[in-house]
Amino acid sequence: MPQAPKYRFGKNALIRVAAIATIAADGTVTKPATAAFKVLCLAKDTTFGLENGTVDIENFCTGGRTVSVRDGTQSGTMELGETTWAEDDDVLSLMEDAAFSEDEQGGWLYVEILPLGAGTGKPVFDLIIDVNTWSMSIPSKGVITVEHGLTVIEGPIRGTVAA
Repeated sequence: MPQAPKYRFGKNALIRVAAIATIAADGTVTKPATAAFKVLCLAKDTTFGLENGTVDIENFCTGGRTVSVRDGTQSGTMELGETTWAEDDDVLSLMEDAAFSEDEQGGWLYVEILPLGAGTGKPVFDLIIDVNTWSMSIPSKGVITVEHGLTVIEGPIRGTVAA
């Protein structure tokens, strides 16, 4: 008998965002308390991931060919799709404040992405992001949306939801 393919629906996912309260002198960020996180529910989609850095090597052992090998660096990425704007949304207010902040680290936010939703043992990915750009689109017909240009400072860091 054929087996059904495995899949997961994105509708169960949670994206939670919190302001960063503590940054140590060495740049270490303390994860905010669970109660500080607010749910982002107005984004159409979210994409995040990482890219491993490489260095090209060309020598006698490679026969003169160029071979790319990992150099040990990783860069995280995160993009929010079209996001419906509401003036009293907690997360959008945090992101707007972060974008308009003039402090060196004022645009940093802590993000938790739970692709299967909340629950003990489910996967979670933590990121520290900087909100570099913010723009609002006001159509003559339709809803107001905002876009955010994000830079990942740290992460994604894989984990599981604790009890």
